[in-house]
Amino acid sequence: MSATYYAGRYWNDLESVRRHLSIRATGQPGVTWFEWLGRDGRRFDRVLMLNCGNGWVERAMHAAGVVSSVVGVDIDDGFILTARAEAAAAGLDAEYVLVDVDRDDLPAGPFDLVVNHAAAHHIAFLDRAMRQIHDRLSPDGLFVSWDYVGPHRNQYSRTQWEAATAVNSELPDEVRQDLVYPDIELMIASDPSEAVHSELVLPMIDRYFDVEWIRRLGGGIAYPILTHNDRLHDAAPAVREPWVEHVMQADQRFVEQCPEHNLFAFVVARRRAHLPPEQALIDWEYEERVREEQALANCREYGPRTELALEVPRVGQPGPIGAFAARRLPRLTRVYNRVVEAIRRSARRR
Repeated sequence: MSATYYAGRYWNDLESVRRHLSIRATGQPGVTWFEWLGRDGRRFDRVLMLNCGNGWVERAMHAAGVVSSVVGVDIDDGFILTARAEAAAAGLDAEYVLVDVDRDDLPAGPFDLVVNHAAAHHIAFLDRAMRQIHDRLSPDGLFVSWDYVGPHRNQYSRTQWEAATAVNSELPDEVRQDLVYPDIELMIASDPSEAVHSELVLPMIDRYFDVEWIRRLGGGIAYPILTHNDRLHDAAPAVREPWVEHVMQADQRFVEQCPEHNLFAFVVARRRAHLPPEQALIDWEYEERVREEQALANCREYGPRTELALEVPRVGQPGPIGAFAARRLPRLTRVYNRVVEAIRRSARRR
């Protein structure tokens, strides 16, 4: 996990966006995904939270009466300390363990629920992680995933980017986003684990679990327009909300017309009774190891760059897009500096 994954203001920081996402996930306005899980009074006794961050998700689940006790794992000891303190204050029975999911083993099961909330898209060794989750689940346990499943490193397709650009142009200047196609080199430097294999999350779930419920949450248009859009977030509600609604409606139409460009998904799956054949497991482990070795040799890039990534001018190059990127460079530099400081703190503790 990255030490920066709580930086900035995202689309789902907006209450109206969360309302739309709840409807898309559960079909019921005002019902969150975890409240929907606890329908008919179901309660999960022992829950594993994957890359839990500061623990806000499990605290919300506990407040809703959905979970009894949790084990949370994360790579950042600052988050672990915060999660422990906040869980104690909330009366949540919780254990938090410092774990690098790419290298360390997950805590021992069995768990009757494993939750991936915006975590798996930060994991490089996804097959290894899904195999361990399968092992830790009880025979009737559930695996729940609410995550970004779009293209890795946010390298969006031309179809999606042009659709987002068209909707963004309809917004007035006071809430319009400065859309800049994600610069893959800056992205790796500032947040190296972000969306590392996001497009593999759903295929890896399919390897080890039987999917019972999957809903496309969209985001192809709304996510790039509403996330890190300070002008919109700072606008008065009377100005902001009609345009948020406009963007979310356009986003819904887009995901219905172009489901292959969906960026986020809600999945509920059951543990399969048996693992895939042994030879398949051996092959997948080998493929994953080779993939990561090749990416490391390629400065952590995976596969060829998109057409748009090759077309967009670099930061500081002449032209309006390069100028936009240059204006965003100070924020990216601040994020990068936070990553460097986190690495230095970690080195001092070892």
